Order: sequence, then C-alpha cells, then structure tokens
Amino acid sequence: MTPDLPPAVTAYLRAATRLLPPGTRRPAQAELHANLHQAMLDHLTAGKAEPDAWAAALREFGPAWVTALGLARTHTLPLLLRLFLTAGVLGGAASALWTHNLAAPPAHEVRP
Repeated sequence: MTPDLPPAVTAYLRAATRLLPPGTRRPAQAELHANLHQAMLDHLTAGKAEPDAWAAALREFGPAWVTALGLARTHTLPLLLRLFLTAGVLGGAASALWTHNLAAPPAHEVRP
C-alpha cells in the first residue's frame, strides 16, 4: 500500500481484512487496494476530484464488514473444508480398524 492513501481507505483495508489469517492478510490487502485504486481512477476519469473519487470507490465496494465476510469465506473455507475432510477420513479409518480388531468370531449353530 502507498503511504499517501486517505485515512478512510486505510481504515477500510484494515477492516475488510481483519478476519483473515495473518499469512493471507497482506496479499488480500494489496489486491483489494488495487481494485479500489482502479475504481477510484474510473471515477477520476468521470470528472470527480480525487477525494470524491476515493469516497465514491469506497461506496461502490460497500461496507467493510460485508467485504470482510466475503474475503474470509474465500480465504478460510477451503482450509476448513480440507480439515473436516481429513478428520472424517482419519476418523473413518480409525473406526474401521478399531471395530475390525474387536470383532467377535461368527457363532455356529448346530441344527438337527
């Protein structure tokens, strides 16, 4: 991020990436900043002054908490899904091994 960002943009970037794991927070902030900057440039070419263009770009992106939830879903859901699938596979394998070792031999009936 550039140091000459308006405080509202910096606050938006921090709030929008607050729910992300630390390792993905900075790349997500950089990508979000690039998209916000492009939206600001679009408003500049439409004839708005730079402060108004930044404000319009922020309005266009919506509330930071909505963006934060979307980013969290995108960046954390695949990890959680992998964890649950791994736990299910390991739990199923452990259950199969455990029940296999404790299985009683089949009973034989003698019929007349």
